[in-house]
Amino acid sequence: MTWHGWTGTILRVDLAAGKVTKEELSRTMTRDFIGCRGLNTAYLYSEVGPEIGPFDPENKLIFGAGPLEGTPIGMGRVSILTKHPNRFLGEGGAGGHWAAELKFAGYDVIILENKAASPVWLLIVDDQVELLDAAWLWGKDTKEKHKLIRAKTGISGIHVASIGPAGENLVANAKVQFTLDHSGGKGCGTIMGDKKLAAIAVKGSGIVSLADGTRFLETYRKFRQTFDLKSTKDLFVPSWSFNSANMLLELFNENGWVHAHNGQRGFFEPMLNDVEYLDRYVVRPESSFCCPFPACGRRYEIKEGLFAGTGGDEREVGFAQAAPIVGIASYPHVIKFRDMCNRAGLDEDQAMYSIAWAMECYERGIISRKDTDGLELRFGKADEFLTMTERIIQRKGFGDVLAKGVDEAARLVGRGSERYTLSIKGKEIERMPQRNGYQMALALAVCECGPDHTRWYPPYPPNPKSIPSDMELPFDPYSAFQTRSVEDKGRLVKWLYDSRAIVESLPSCVYMIRGLLGIDMSLWLDLYNSCTGEEGDVQEFLKIGTRIVNLERAYIVREGFRREHDTLPRRMLEDPIVEHGIPPIGENLSVMLDQYYEIRGWDQKTAIPKEETLRNLGLQIVADDLKQRGLLA
Repeated sequence: MTWHGWTGTILRVDLAAGKVTKEELSRTMTRDFIGCRGLNTAYLYSEVGPEIGPFDPENKLIFGAGPLEGTPIGMGRVSILTKHPNRFLGEGGAGGHWAAELKFAGYDVIILENKAASPVWLLIVDDQVELLDAAWLWGKDTKEKHKLIRAKTGISGIHVASIGPAGENLVANAKVQFTLDHSGGKGCGTIMGDKKLAAIAVKGSGIVSLADGTRFLETYRKFRQTFDLKSTKDLFVPSWSFNSANMLLELFNENGWVHAHNGQRGFFEPMLNDVEYLDRYVVRPESSFCCPFPACGRRYEIKEGLFAGTGGDEREVGFAQAAPIVGIASYPHVIKFRDMCNRAGLDEDQAMYSIAWAMECYERGIISRKDTDGLELRFGKADEFLTMTERIIQRKGFGDVLAKGVDEAARLVGRGSERYTLSIKGKEIERMPQRNGYQMALALAVCECGPDHTRWYPPYPPNPKSIPSDMELPFDPYSAFQTRSVEDKGRLVKWLYDSRAIVESLPSCVYMIRGLLGIDMSLWLDLYNSCTGEEGDVQEFLKIGTRIVNLERAYIVREGFRREHDTLPRRMLEDPIVEHGIPPIGENLSVMLDQYYEIRGWDQKTAIPKEETLRNLGLQIVADDLKQRGLLA
């Protein structure tokens, strides 16, 4: 069988037996789910049922690339997937170069199963695949692992996916780090640590075969034209190209969108600003594999004073928003925080929101210095913030409580502290302004892997001039993007989820799907068809995205998730942002959920996809599975 786009090969690694086997990729599965995120979900659904616990040997950890990875569209994107410690889908994407090397080595997917008795690492160099002893790596941080593996192999340009101490210590939402500063898969690092897998290093010398290179090149040129700084119709392209995510700091602050002091306020003063960051700390731009943005990622360095010598690559979007959340105004501290999280494989959101919760509890008298190991854990205490971050990584003292995640920490502390957690489905929220953006509120509430904005990005409307006059969208962009209106939110969020599921399965970077590329799927279809040789139309293409989202929903339904879990923190539902006159969301969330479930074809009371919906999407096996389990009427 001739493959274009895909390599056609899966690596399956039994960590307990030390056995590596190669399997042929299913053509039917690629046509139904494309690759990357979609294909990963299909394998997890079929191989990890509800009878398997997150820390059981039978749980799988899956790394997947897609057909466009290794071409300029893929941008080094990889999807990592497992059954999360909270039992929902633990999935996340990361950029860089690692996934491109996996494709060049000749593989689409790696499925890791069982547990090693002692630490191991996986080396992939084209056809050579070895599972090796990792005693010399265990206990090292991710940057040390990267450096040591490059030195030991002597292979120029080898790329490394690894966990740090947070993953090794099973911190709740530990991530996987890819070649220093890219990260993804909240909770995947935790399961990787449980399986005693320290790292996966990969280097390939192959290429990605294109079905029609001439057609692909023509379409790629159209793709790149949308990012031309002189002619782009996407207003965010020029600013994002040079300022990246930290440009949003002041914008969020002015509009009451920051989660200052654990979300008690929407405004923080003095606020960090991107001009200071660019002027004092950024040393050069650095992008992912074939990324068209000049400076979406940037190298930073603290050159003098506090934490001098700390440097890295800005990849975790808006990491400086930790500042208002915990009430500090120091770039050296937030840069140091970023560096600590990168090295440890610690999820920034878990750290900042769990510590902010603890700070609020401390100031309300719910906990004291006796609980916090002597720390005066108040908002604005920058040194204490970093100290507690390190204790989370090492699981020491009160840090061990926070390492379990904010929901479990609140359950352990009790005394009314549950009221102040900012989490969804047991995972800490992201920095999206839910009370001032109802599309964001709904999209975060219904996410099958806990709060993850990449699955429905962007939250703001496209420039009306970028919408072709003859284009028919399933929502009204003028009403759907009204900030605090429930109108058309269900249709908008469904469209965002379905279309982004496609882009994340091809894959490409989430920041490409703005302007024209965020609403017109025909260009993505042309790239896919010319690469793979498929010839489906736009409607069939979009149906794949709908199929992926329904499979993901079916997975968490099978794990016990229902409508009551599609909710938001009580603070967002009940508390206003007083200084900006922004009311709480209240019952508006329920109204939007009704809209969303109806347009999806899901049961209104349970949020379970209806049997007809599943069968119309070609998910007959899933419908039969849920029916046999008594989950379908």
